[in-house]
Amino acid sequence: MFKSYPSIVILGALLSSPLVAAKKPNILFIFCDDLGYGDVGVFNQNQRAKEKGKPAFSTPNIDRLANEGIQLRAHYCGAPVCAPSRATLYLGMSQGNSPVRNNQFDKAIPNQQTIASVLQSNGYSTALIGKWGLQGKGHDAASWVAYPTKRGFDYFLGGVRHRDGHEHYPADNIHFHPNKKKKNAKRKKKNNKHKKKNARPKKNWVEVWQQNKEIGKYLKGCYTTDLWTAGAKKWIIDHHKNSPEKPFFLFLSYDTPHAATQLPSCPFPKGFGLHGGLKWLGTKGKMINTATGKPDTYIHPDYRSKPWKNVYKRYATSVRRIDYCVADLMQTIKDLGIDDNTLIVFSSDHGPSIESYLKEPYRANFFLSFGPFSGVKRDVLEGGIRPGAIVRWPGKIPTGKITETPSQMQDWMATFCDAASIPTPAISDGVSLLPTLTQTGTQIKQPIYVEYAVGGVTPDYPEFPKYHRKRKRGQMQSIRIGNLKALRYNIKSANQPFEVFDVVKDPLEAHNLAGKPSIPDQQYWLDATSRQHGINPSAERPYDSLAVAAVKPSGVSTAYSLRSQPSKAHYAAKLPLSAPSKPVNSLTTDNTSGTCQFDGYFHAPVDGTYTFSMPQGVNGILYLHNILTLDTDSAQPTAKSGKITLKAGYHPFRLSIRNHGKPVQDVLLVKKPNSSTAEPLSKK
Repeated sequence: MFKSYPSIVILGALLSSPLVAAKKPNILFIFCDDLGYGDVGVFNQNQRAKEKGKPAFSTPNIDRLANEGIQLRAHYCGAPVCAPSRATLYLGMSQGNSPVRNNQFDKAIPNQQTIASVLQSNGYSTALIGKWGLQGKGHDAASWVAYPTKRGFDYFLGGVRHRDGHEHYPADNIHFHPNKKKKNAKRKKKNNKHKKKNARPKKNWVEVWQQNKEIGKYLKGCYTTDLWTAGAKKWIIDHHKNSPEKPFFLFLSYDTPHAATQLPSCPFPKGFGLHGGLKWLGTKGKMINTATGKPDTYIHPDYRSKPWKNVYKRYATSVRRIDYCVADLMQTIKDLGIDDNTLIVFSSDHGPSIESYLKEPYRANFFLSFGPFSGVKRDVLEGGIRPGAIVRWPGKIPTGKITETPSQMQDWMATFCDAASIPTPAISDGVSLLPTLTQTGTQIKQPIYVEYAVGGVTPDYPEFPKYHRKRKRGQMQSIRIGNLKALRYNIKSANQPFEVFDVVKDPLEAHNLAGKPSIPDQQYWLDATSRQHGINPSAERPYDSLAVAAVKPSGVSTAYSLRSQPSKAHYAAKLPLSAPSKPVNSLTTDNTSGTCQFDGYFHAPVDGTYTFSMPQGVNGILYLHNILTLDTDSAQPTAKSGKITLKAGYHPFRLSIRNHGKPVQDVLLVKKPNSSTAEPLSKK
């Protein structure tokens, strides 16, 4: 059962789910920063509250969202830290292909299709409110090459730089006072060069941008959880008033409960929705209706008398504030009469943090924020990479459902495109989750792949198996196929062995099954991971030298398959295998004005490095296995040619060409090892 899985994944990934709705749904994506799987009531806190003597808090409104939809309990992030995880989501690409890796904070995401630009070009109004951190070098909206409005968002309100999200009172500057000493001078020195490139100008406030204007100094008393929510409510209300015929995509990117653990200044306003809750006032110095009271002082009544340290009361209050905001947003959507056609997703960027900007340390095991797993933020153990997700879509998604079907952040681009009946970009390597969400059709399964490199060790928590405590991280890699997950820490050589765990029976990853009967051997996992990642010069890895393993298909067709689909999209699309196809002996497009997609196998006669290219003027995307090998379709393509080192044998590929209505011959060229010329790839 294991030997054929990778090839089945690649060639099966394009099956489409049934058409769910003729009308394009509104999409609200609520994204938290450092919220662990175990911090959500229905995932873990509710059960913990039943255990005598165990500290716990509640998330009743997030729980209600879950009860009215589906819980994705095996939903994984792209990477166990902020920037690469978010890049995975925005670009629809796993860390095997994403250009933002490891700790590349503030790196500009390239000018290719994003989850926002795809929806925008297909009739959606789009907005990002909150944290960004993928802007590139610069100092303002004009100079940042990847400012949100340059990557598919019509509207932006939020903090641009990564570190801007570390302060939750922008104009009050509580934790970033110029005279405040850093607790970790060594880390500051190490990162000094990076910080200088993306440093905030010396001001008495943290910058917050609204469209092309910086408004941070006007936000006195504004707590960002409230600020972003009030801004989101206003944007939704204004959109409904001015463009009710257009669907919207709103990405609400909270910067809490991140390590600042700052508190609101007052209780949550009475009521929710249009007739209560948070309101955007738009007055300088009093931008929202909770810009009152003393900043960083309000602890929720449920936690004031608890025998907890201050830092834990703060954390519980911070999460509870998000919970109120979820209710406020849900009621706003109901009050506007758009509830039945609004798809809501709630998730987090990765596992829980153990950082604290206070004198008191924060331990993630106090509330068991990592849930039933091992690991935290910056670990590729389940606790670091499995935040889970909740999805609600009345009438389309059954209520009260729970699924353990694995999924990952890059799948949202394909899912939203499928829900809106628009073409999924060929550059996306995710799959639609609609079959899982709607409990209809067949869910395409792909490996869950994560890689990340960082210093430090896994916390020494007694809840973790001794096997993982104080574990040195370094270069890490993991892959999940079915119930089995293989991982390796502190990788020093390409062939370093994997540990293997059944994460369904053993979510703590306490029992290493490597070498056991019926468990795939080390070569299987080396081959499987080699098919997930390409070479990225900005993030070199010890296993880059491994050649991509070939597959052994039960039968190899003597021809490629060609599928065509008319489209006005400004990108090559990923076509479903259910679309009509015909066998062809050469990679020559037909006269479709849209996408021509070729699926088949490339036969590498010998081990070595192969170079693939497309003729001048041809716009296309080439995937070998799950590896983005060549992109000439984006506004900022990866390169004119793509090199990949392959083992001799058969390699499944998908070639998607954005065709312009005229047949083009031999759209893919290959230069084989020890050859000086590129030749058309064709069947003889």
